This record gives sequence, C-alpha cells and structure tokens, in this order.
Amino acid sequence: MNQTIKANTLIKVLIWITVISSLLGQLFKLIHWPGASILMMLGTFVLCFLYIPLYFIEAQKSIDSFKSKLILLAESLVIFLFGLGFLFKIMHWPGSGLLYNLNYNILFFIVTPYSIYHLIKSFKKSIFTTHAIFLAIYFFAFSMSSLFMSGTGKINVNPIYVQGNNMENALQSANSRNLNLYKTIKEAGINDSLSISIKSKKLKELCDTTSRFIQDLKSELLSKSAEITKAEADSLHFVNIKSPNEMDIPNLILFETGDPKTYKYSASRLKKVINSFRDSLINLVSEEKRTVIGEGINLSTENYESTDGEIITWEVENFSHTPLLSAIYTLLSIQYEIKNAEYQILIDILNSEKQNLSSGVQNKISELNSNYTENKKQKEISKLQSENEKREVMINQREEELNTQKQTILVFVLITLLFLIMVFFVVRSNYLRKQANKTLLSQKIIIEKQKEETEQQKHVIEEKQKEIIDSISYAKRLQEAILPPAKFINENLPNNFVIYLPKDIVAGDFYWAEKINDLFFIAAADSTGHGVPGAMVSVVCSNALNRTVKEFNITDTGKILDKTRELVLETFSKSNSDVKDGMDISLLCVDKAKKSIYWSGANNPLWYLSNNELKEIKADKQPVGKSDHAKPFTSHQLTYNPGDIFYLFTDGLADQFGGPKGKKFKYKQFEELLVSIKNKSMNEQAQDISNVFMNWKGGLEQVDDVCVLGIKL
Repeated sequence: MNQTIKANTLIKVLIWITVISSLLGQLFKLIHWPGASILMMLGTFVLCFLYIPLYFIEAQKSIDSFKSKLILLAESLVIFLFGLGFLFKIMHWPGSGLLYNLNYNILFFIVTPYSIYHLIKSFKKSIFTTHAIFLAIYFFAFSMSSLFMSGTGKINVNPIYVQGNNMENALQSANSRNLNLYKTIKEAGINDSLSISIKSKKLKELCDTTSRFIQDLKSELLSKSAEITKAEADSLHFVNIKSPNEMDIPNLILFETGDPKTYKYSASRLKKVINSFRDSLINLVSEEKRTVIGEGINLSTENYESTDGEIITWEVENFSHTPLLSAIYTLLSIQYEIKNAEYQILIDILNSEKQNLSSGVQNKISELNSNYTENKKQKEISKLQSENEKREVMINQREEELNTQKQTILVFVLITLLFLIMVFFVVRSNYLRKQANKTLLSQKIIIEKQKEETEQQKHVIEEKQKEIIDSISYAKRLQEAILPPAKFINENLPNNFVIYLPKDIVAGDFYWAEKINDLFFIAAADSTGHGVPGAMVSVVCSNALNRTVKEFNITDTGKILDKTRELVLETFSKSNSDVKDGMDISLLCVDKAKKSIYWSGANNPLWYLSNNELKEIKADKQPVGKSDHAKPFTSHQLTYNPGDIFYLFTDGLADQFGGPKGKKFKYKQFEELLVSIKNKSMNEQAQDISNVFMNWKGGLEQVDDVCVLGIKL
C-alpha cells in the first residue's frame, strides 16, 4: 500500500516536471529566449524514459482484462515513439519528420480521444484520472503550439516559386545561347580547325554529361518525394512541384548511405561531380588563363567555418534539413552556372584561335560576347530587384510572425489556465477520494453484515435451484418415455440414424414412430417453444398423434395431421386464455410391400436422395395448431427405389448461429452437406452432421432444439 502511494506521488511529480518544462520550452521558443530546446528535451526525456514506464507498471496492476492491458501497452509505446520522434526533431536527425508525423497523427486521432474517454469512464480512479487529464492537456497544448508555430516555421512559398521559375527561364536562355554559339561555329566551318574541333567537342560532352547527372539527381528527388515516374519528373516544371515544405526528402535521399555502384544519387557524389567538372573545365584553357577563368567559375564546393568554430560541409549547408523547393532551386542554380562556365570556356577557346577565324565569325563572336555582357548586367539588375522583393517579403513575413506570436502567447495563456483547472480538479478529486474513504470505512461494517445475509440468501437460492434442476431432470425422463425406442425403429427401418440435441434439459422437438399393419410411420416434430414449455406442448402433440392412428385408425398422412390438429386444438380450447401452441412436423409413412412412401408436412419439408440427386417435397405453410387460414393438409405419394435416402428434420440446425462470421447455418449449406456425405453409411452420416454442427456452433450458445432423422430404404 505504501509503495503504491509513493509510486503515485512520484508519477504526479514527473507529470509536473514534464508539463512545466515542456510548456516553458514552448514559451521560450515563441519569444526566442535561450534554453528552449533544453527545456523541451528535458520534458520529453522525463515523459518517455521515466513517466511512461512508471505509469505503465503501476496502471497495469489495477487492470484485470487482457484487452485493457493491451491498449495500455499500445498507448505507452506510441507515446514513447512520439517522444523519440520529438527528440529526433529537436536534434535535427534524419528521419525525424517521418517518425514525428506518424506518431503525431496516431496521438492526435487515437491516443488523445482514448485518454479523454478514459478520463470520463474512470474519474474516480486517481491515477487514471491524473494520467488522462495530463495527456489531454499536454497534447492539446502541444498541438495548438505546433499549429501556431507552423506559420513561422514554413518557408515562404510564393517568393521561392518566383525565384525558381526565373532561374528555370534563365537556364533555358543560357542553354539556347550556348547552342547558338555551337551552331555559329559549325556553320562558319570553324570545326575545320583541329584544335577548336577537339576542345569544343570535349567541352560540350563534359557539360552535357554533368548537366545530365544533375538533371537525373533532380528527377530522383522529385520521383521519390512526389511518387511519380522518372519521365514525369524530367518534364516537371518548378512551379508544379508539390510538398514544398517536406524537410526530410533531401535528407533521406541525398544522404542515404549504400554501395556507390548501386546508389549514385547523393550529396557527396554531387560534390565529386562538380569538382571533377571544374577541374576538367579549367584544363581546356591555356595555362596562363586558368587562374582567372577558375575564379570566374561560380562552382565552389568548399566547406566553411561557423561562428562557433564548427566546420560545416558544403553538402550539409546546401541540402541537410532543407525543404524540397530549396534543394531543387540549388540544383537549378548549379546547372545555370555550368552553362555560364561552358560559354566562358568556349569563348576563351575561340579567342585563343582568333587568328584562324574570319572577320565575319569574329564579328559574330563579338556580338555574342556583347549580348552575354548585357545579359549579365540585366541578371545583376534582376538580382537586385529580387533581393529588394525578398526584403519586402521578409518584412511582411516578420510582421505576420509577430502577429502569430501574439496569438500563440494568448493561446499559451489559455492553455495554462486549462492546466490550472486540471490541477484544481485533481486536488478536488483527491479530496473527494479521502472523503469517500471515510465513508467506506463507516460502511464497512454494514457491508460485512450484508455479505453474511447475502451468503445465507445464496445458500437458499442454490437449494431452490437444485430442486428445480432435479424436477426438470425428472421431467426429461418423462419426456424420453414418449420417444420411440431405438430398437423399435431399427427393427422396422434397419438403415437409419437419429440426431436429437435438446437446447435445454428438456426439449420442444421430438420424434415419433408407430406401426399399423404393414405401414410404418415416423416423424420429426418441432413444438412451439423449447425448454419446459416446449416439452409440455410436445407431450400434448405426441399424444394426439398416438390417438389419431390407434384410436381413430387413420393411416392417410394428410388426414393424420388434420385429426391431430383437431385434437390439439380441442386440448388447448379448455383453457380460458387464447393458446396458439402447436407444432411443425414432417410425417413419413413407409409401405415396403408396395415400395411406396406417403408424406405430409406442416412447415417442414421432406428431402430425399434419389439417383444421386437431392430432391424436395414442400410442406403446407401452416402449423398443426391454431391458424388464421387453416386448410386440409396435402398427402404426397412417391414410389421409392432401393438405396433412396429420406431426411426428416426441424429448423434447429439451419437456424444455428456460428462459423467465422457468426451467421446462420441455413438450409443451403445443409443441402450441400447432405450431398457431400451421400455415399457414406447412415452411422457415418450422423457422425458427420453432428461434427459439422458442433464445429459451426463453436463457443456460441445453441439457439434451438435440433432433430434430424435419416432413413435409407
């Protein structure tokens, strides 16, 4: 008891630490104070590695059901994984977005509603109450904070789309400019010069190969992030890129480790390709110009040192924890610089062979150089305009952030008030619990006295129940006395089986047999109800059948049912109340001398197997009892062949619920079963039908009495 109290106290202390440190961390994050990450990490660490294990150990002691324990374990694991994802997000580790978002959705849509339900259902249990209130308030606060902070954490989409679209247009212009220069060289016959021919071909092959690699890298990023084909990714324009704020896409793809032979699209591979391209490019110009040309190529991949002295690699700076749009924009910029470098080197190659060029070609090159210079100036002007636009966007964005922060602080205050309300209810709950304990102590003596009285009453009830069961068991022996002996049936119908499964100790279903001269009568009947009432009705109906064939000497099956109905109604008419009891029956008469059978039925049909085909004779749609539209029962005559099998049954088997989906067995399945066992002996058929019924019923309760008779002639 003392250990439980200490554990509950420790749980409450851990809750305070978690909530206070987490909410303070969120507040520090909103107002940009130092220490926000440390506080949030502390709260998350306490939640995952201290509170959740301790709460799970204590809570499962108060739970008996396996289902509740399983739910508790699932809830604890999900919260633990959520905290782990949150730590990954704070530390900027790869995979944090996937883990964090997955568990956040599970928490938001499953765990938190379950906790609120748990709170309402188990309000008087202090440990569950505190836990449920804590989860509801904590995750609500975290959700609202994340919702308002998401506005400040996202990149501004419109400016990046504008810049990316401009960069794509600039790249197309640079590519067209270079192709025009190559075309001019070809038309002027400059390629007749061996030096220019070799260098220009090497230059074009080098630039095309590098650009192709970067284009493939872009397609790899787009196809994996947007789940599209590579062909679609190749033709996708910047403004059509989806998921612009997904932080983990470049991280998971460009920083994936593996065999370089099978996985070539990575940030480190890109760096090697750029360095190799730059070195190969410089080697195409004369040695005295390499330094100048190298400085003019804007393709540096050098690492740099941060303000705190940490070395930041080029790959991390450009692609780690970067939104997809920014990563694609960086690759577009690299492609653009490659095209500019290609143009510079090509101009340098042409200038080095200037003496071998005609004046017309030189004029054309000068014109292209002039256009290049003008385009470069225009680019610088556009860049300045873009920077001004970015500054205006940043100012507007900062104003929006300030407004968002004001709203978030307001929400934070409201959440704090909710938390204080939670504390009030927890304290009040503890006070009420103590008062309840005092009341329980005062009621303990009364309960013990009531317990003694209950034990005495229980003993009396058990005695009464035993007497009732003994009486019903005796009634069962009386009911069995009206059933025909198995020896009597076997002497007249050697090949037969009887399946008789009462729902209770006594049954409403019964089977009946009688021999009159050369005629042998046998029937399966279902009296109204089951249990003791059904058994009483069955005695009345069985007696009416006996009187009909013995006292009134009626042998026609239809007339037997007519007379039986008359006798049953006569018996029940003596009652002052309106009794509508009776029975459904399938009555068969066998005349072996004539090899004929005669049959009549009330609601229950006759099935028989003849020539390997299951056939049916439908019954009259009326019971042997009171009916609104009573009419004479129909007599059917049929000549049988040796080997024909006749089945008499009630509705108990077909109406039984069971199977994998808990549905009725139904007559269709019963038909298929009889056809499948038609070639077996009657004893084997009875065993198969019983096994199928028991397997179908499984652990469910039997819904009605079952009676099935099989006769092979």
